[in-house]
Amino acid sequence: MSKKFKFKLNGMEFTLPMKYLKNKDWNGNPIPAEINITQGAGSSLCKQYVKKKFPNVVVSVSSNSFSMGNSVDVYISDELGAEVDSHIIEDVKSFGSQFVYGKFNGMIDMYESKESGAITESGTKVTGNVKYLHVSNRPKFCSLPDVVKMLKDMMAGQYCYGKVSLEKAIENVKGYGATEGNINKALKLI
Repeated sequence: MSKKFKFKLNGMEFTLPMKYLKNKDWNGNPIPAEINITQGAGSSLCKQYVKKKFPNVVVSVSSNSFSMGNSVDVYISDELGAEVDSHIIEDVKSFGSQFVYGKFNGMIDMYESKESGAITESGTKVTGNVKYLHVSNRPKFCSLPDVVKMLKDMMAGQYCYGKVSLEKAIENVKGYGATEGNINKALKLI
């Protein structure tokens, strides 16, 4: 038995682990197949979407679960950590928002639910179960593009401690949690 399944949505093919395909109710009775987009599935779909639609950008995702909800965080930049065109960010937000089941209304201090989800090209219902989606036009902290950006910015004097040497910049990014692997790769891109 395959541990993953494929489906088409918005003209693109996506792959998810079988645990997101529901075909039984809580009592074990058969139901029409439904794809349950939790924060893990939502982050995976957003990453697959960006890689297919915008292959020249770098994307990192993370998902979190917390009391009363969950979230998906998507970070997009170029390979050197620079921002990308805002239309890319808006496109990814639009794609990901179909899996978000509401929004927080600060005027009444309440999360307001809405209908979420989609239908695959084969007719399978896709249910959105993501509470919050954040799409950021910057690299994920201490990712390779972020390390490149930090090193360049530190040497250019854009941090509070003024211009520093490459050696001092490397020491600083290590202090922030950057890995040796990302630092070595970043040095090749500078």
